[in-house]
Amino acid sequence: MDLKRLQLLLDVVETGSLSKVCASRGLAQSALSKHIAGLEYEFGAKLFHRTGRGVALTEFGQSIMPRVRALIAEFEQLKNDIRNHTDVPGGPVRLAVQASITHALVGPLFQHVRADFPRIELRLMEGFAGNIEDALANGRADVGVFSRYGSHIHKTDEELATNELYLVGRAGNAEVSRPECSFAEAARLPLVLPGAPDGLYAMLLDAARKAGVQLNTQIEADSLTAMREIVANGAAYSILTRQAVDFDMQLGRIHVSRITSPELTRTLVLATSAQRPLTLAGRTIIQLIRKLTRPMAAAGAAAGIQRPPSPAGHNRGGVDAS
Repeated sequence: MDLKRLQLLLDVVETGSLSKVCASRGLAQSALSKHIAGLEYEFGAKLFHRTGRGVALTEFGQSIMPRVRALIAEFEQLKNDIRNHTDVPGGPVRLAVQASITHALVGPLFQHVRADFPRIELRLMEGFAGNIEDALANGRADVGVFSRYGSHIHKTDEELATNELYLVGRAGNAEVSRPECSFAEAARLPLVLPGAPDGLYAMLLDAARKAGVQLNTQIEADSLTAMREIVANGAAYSILTRQAVDFDMQLGRIHVSRITSPELTRTLVLATSAQRPLTLAGRTIIQLIRKLTRPMAAAGAAAGIQRPPSPAGHNRGGVDAS
């Protein structure tokens, strides 16, 4: 049985798309189809149904995937154990980053890895906090950087930075022309927000209940890009960090107004998966993330927000992302 084909199978399952795997792996679609057909011939059963959105596992495919995942994980662990006998970090690190900090973190991180740790294979996935927590829980990600809101910090989280939330609107709009606005004012405006069970949405609902106002959610969007475009086109407002819209602000498309009464904050945290031990490469990536997020922590401190100490006993890393 070819482990390369099994890894390609797992990639297709996780993306639900042959074309996405071909793009990320640099394969022709005919070559990938040939690999899948080879596995199906070897197994004597179909693995996928084609759908309008891509492919989905057959009942047989679903039944074997837990063992396929376990086999690949064991093989990856063997490779990592061998690599960890050297002092040079190398091998794959699956990093999941919240979309709102991708612009600030990912480019510099890849630049550092390429220049200083070329043997590390950094594999990136992007999403909202809930997606990242799921990826860490099932082992699809090794390291996650995402937001917690309010006081909902887990004891396994390493806190990186705390930043304020802002009312975000189209440039030139009167509602964001002032440096500050109250939460009650922001909540009454037509808003585009991520849907439940997102942590930001839950915190805003709680803040609205305490303020005695109704949160005026007009559009739910599980895409930061979509949220920014909706705001930039004047269709709605949103409530986000400055980091989430920094690029649009530089382009003059979006303005922000700091929310007060009460002030709202998000805490950027780092977490790791409990599904496998953290490798030397993973610990190296964590060190780089800490270094690159210090400016975000400094920005929060300059605004009068204190960065809390990391919970005692957290660091599984062992080496000491709205």
